[in-house]
Amino acid sequence: MARFPEAEARNLVKKICMNCYARNAVRATRCRKCGYRGLRLKTRETKKA
Repeated sequence: MARFPEAEARNLVKKICMNCYARNAVRATRCRKCGYRGLRLKTRETKKA
């Protein structure tokens, strides 16, 4: 996990294409690389105490 919230947002708030695994903007509806419409939010790791 990132040390600062700004850095964490920059790295983790993305959508991932389920076809080619390219990173896309959160507001994207299609992949910028292959045009596939199947996008998912990037999973975030949770900190364990």
